[in-house]
Amino acid sequence: MHRRINVLLVFLLLMIRTILAQEPEQGMNFKPDEPDAPLFYYDVIEYPSVNRDSIIIEIIIKAPFDGFQFVKSDTGFTANYEVSVLLLDENEIQAASKIWKQTIRTQKFEETNSQEHFDVSKITFRVAPNKFLLTLGVLDMDTRKSSYRKKTMDYKNYYAKPVVLSKINIIEKVVQGIDGSSEEIPSVIGSISDDNPDFTVSFSVLSDGGKGTIRYIIYDQKNKTVTEGKFDREFEKGLTQEKLTIPKEKMTFNRYRLEVMVKIDNNEAKGECLFQLRWLGMSNLIDNLDQAIDQLKYIASSKQIRDMKKAKPEAKKDLFVEFWKKRDPTPNTTDNELMDEYYKRVRYAIEHYSGFMPGWKTDMGMISILFGPPNDIERHPFEIQTKPYEIWYYYEINRSFVFVDESGFGEYRLITPYYDLQPNY
Repeated sequence: MHRRINVLLVFLLLMIRTILAQEPEQGMNFKPDEPDAPLFYYDVIEYPSVNRDSIIIEIIIKAPFDGFQFVKSDTGFTANYEVSVLLLDENEIQAASKIWKQTIRTQKFEETNSQEHFDVSKITFRVAPNKFLLTLGVLDMDTRKSSYRKKTMDYKNYYAKPVVLSKINIIEKVVQGIDGSSEEIPSVIGSISDDNPDFTVSFSVLSDGGKGTIRYIIYDQKNKTVTEGKFDREFEKGLTQEKLTIPKEKMTFNRYRLEVMVKIDNNEAKGECLFQLRWLGMSNLIDNLDQAIDQLKYIASSKQIRDMKKAKPEAKKDLFVEFWKKRDPTPNTTDNELMDEYYKRVRYAIEHYSGFMPGWKTDMGMISILFGPPNDIERHPFEIQTKPYEIWYYYEINRSFVFVDESGFGEYRLITPYYDLQPNY
């Protein structure tokens, strides 16, 4: 989990390059309830029922191994955690609830610290259409630390239209049972891998039947159409299970929005989902590969960044992976803790220092990314004879940084140099 933060800080310091060597630049996450609280992702999938009197709600919990404390035994490593689910209606009356325990077992120590290995569990409820408040909790049985999520869901008018579309599910993998049956596992965190040339989505359609069409459009982050398709269908009355196979050839390692439209006669239903194309080991904190390359400006040379940006999509990915591979503190695992820590700091900078420019481009963002959170901050926002300023103290490296708001609009600029720190790496 975050047991290596101090080590990662050292690695980050060893990666610092002077900003003077750089050319001027041209213009689904989660916060734990407490330090080292177990991380988990979840998804809620609703399905219509034929009689239109109830809704089937499937809740899927996906918990990375890295989020739990494993205990060594003669047979390997084991972690135990408890999941609690509570569903309240709009009158705060309990509509459904469930508490159960999960056990994770592995024989490989490196998997106990992996964010690429997950334990997946799910629970299904049938409820009348209503507004709901969902509360999910995960408790590590060894550390007794817990995390919670809350989500509001409005299904009151779920059956208002003749055609009803369930949630669009991106299929992550298909698990074969010992009896020959197969089960589709949705991608809870909304990601698809680059292993295959296409990917599959599934959904249910409730209608009175008839001839119709299914159309899909994939948009990029600028809301431009990347790819689309249209299919004729003959829908049966009641529930119809549908699958679409969508090519990836026009997509790069970024986030996208998939929109699905089902039209039967003059009745139409729409659904959408967000997803990301990623490779094994790609940090979940990276939304856009091109942007992630730009954000390397504090630790990569101008040439390295130019080479990545000019490369074709697959070569661009390879150069990016190679850059971080050389700096991976645990090269024998699929996780790169240093990359995760770096982009965690980038995201923090975006969330806390954004204003006239993205937070990661600001001076405060730069220092926060390179050195992490300061040990102490001395704030002077209302000085009479001086402009507002802040002093950030880093006791581990015996340094402090002074930021001054020259404009008076909250644009704090660094006035103390940091480029005398130029370790060889």
